[in-house]
Amino acid sequence: MSAITLADVQADSKRYGPLAYLGTVSASGTPYTSPVAVNWIDDEVVAFVATPEAKVANVRANGKMTVHYSVGESTGWDSCMLWGEARVLDTTEQRRAVWDRMGYDLGRFEPGGPEADSHVFIAMRPTKAVILRNYGIGGRLEWRAS
Repeated sequence: MSAITLADVQADSKRYGPLAYLGTVSASGTPYTSPVAVNWIDDEVVAFVATPEAKVANVRANGKMTVHYSVGESTGWDSCMLWGEARVLDTTEQRRAVWDRMGYDLGRFEPGGPEADSHVFIAMRPTKAVILRNYGIGGRLEWRAS
């Protein structure tokens, strides 16, 4: 296992594209996995989601979350997984702060802009990351927050 930096994790995760799976856990302990578009904003992975979605309620109940960028032929069967603490950005001020930083036009999904309460952002600050090269056969890289 080799040690890497958070900057290394951020750079590697961009190879997989903007789609990833968020793993959350409900208040009753039921695990959920959902595909979403994500982007790094500073040192957090951020997703734009509809307010009534289960993942929002799950993060409110239990801030633990994972982000898993998919394994695929285009990345040589590499994958990147992150674990961390998540929070919901649900005020107009919080939504405005990240609205134009997601890398795509959020207005296509929320014409009301950052003032609309029908969408929120989930932001996760990673505490651990693992990159597996070729399902781990080609190596394992790991980062942990200090």
